[in-house]
Amino acid sequence: MADFNSDWKISGTPDPATPDPQPAQIQAQPVQPSVQAPVQPAQPYQQPGYAYPVQPQAQPVYQQPVYQQPAYQQQRVYPGAQPAPAYGYPAQQVPYQQIDYAAFNAQREQSLNECQKMINYFSPKVDLFQKYENINRDITRFSSSPKNMLIWGIVLASIGLINLVIELIRTKYITNRIIVGVIFGAVILAGAGLIAGFFIKKSSRKKKLEKLYVEAGELSTELTLLYNRYGECSLASEYVDPRILFKIQSLILTGRCATISDALNLLLTYQRNYATIQAAKSKFIEETEKRYEGKAAYFNAVRYFNLR
Repeated sequence: MADFNSDWKISGTPDPATPDPQPAQIQAQPVQPSVQAPVQPAQPYQQPGYAYPVQPQAQPVYQQPVYQQPAYQQQRVYPGAQPAPAYGYPAQQVPYQQIDYAAFNAQREQSLNECQKMINYFSPKVDLFQKYENINRDITRFSSSPKNMLIWGIVLASIGLINLVIELIRTKYITNRIIVGVIFGAVILAGAGLIAGFFIKKSSRKKKLEKLYVEAGELSTELTLLYNRYGECSLASEYVDPRILFKIQSLILTGRCATISDALNLLLTYQRNYATIQAAKSKFIEETEKRYEGKAAYFNAVRYFNLR
């Protein structure tokens, strides 16, 4: 049986129940990690006497997903860059142009001087332009024939006459015939009055038109001479009305245009009235040539602009 001596060491016969190595008496040794062999891939089973063909294994290739921006999202486009398509339509290629601000301001100053010169020349005659426009408006109004009076007069007279004849044939009593005659006779008289009013009004309008034609011809000659005395003008005669000139001047002053022609083109584009003005001018020239023995009258386009 094992026992301890005075130095507290084991002495005697070891106890079978006590293990020999004691943890407190044996110095712990570091555990060395075991080296494991690399795992080899499993080899496919091959039948003896038969050689299997070796197939190369394709390595997977990662592909970056392509992000497509929606067409309706617009990004900032820098000078020289290609803008993104809008709503599926190809973007318009607009080349970047460097603006020469010195030349732009110089040309703008020159255009303002020319525009001010035209305003100083034509603006004192603004009442003449307005009077000419009022006369042309009256000519258009009096040129239309009052056909409604003639139509209603014929209708009333026809209804009254037809019903009068029918009732006189159907009615046997004299008293009823008198009543029917008075009623439908009044309808016939009303229709006859409308017909007579049509011819009277037509005659008075004809006299009024002859007077307006004379006044319009005199004003047209005066305005034509006024335009010709100005000399070399950068605008056509139909656009020199002072109200149009003031609008052109405002467009140049705000820096939206540098020349008078560009300002006029911008005004016509905004109003969308260029085709209307050209058609009205052709019609006006054709009518006035017949009226004034082959000489066209002065055409003013101010009525086709929303100017007050």
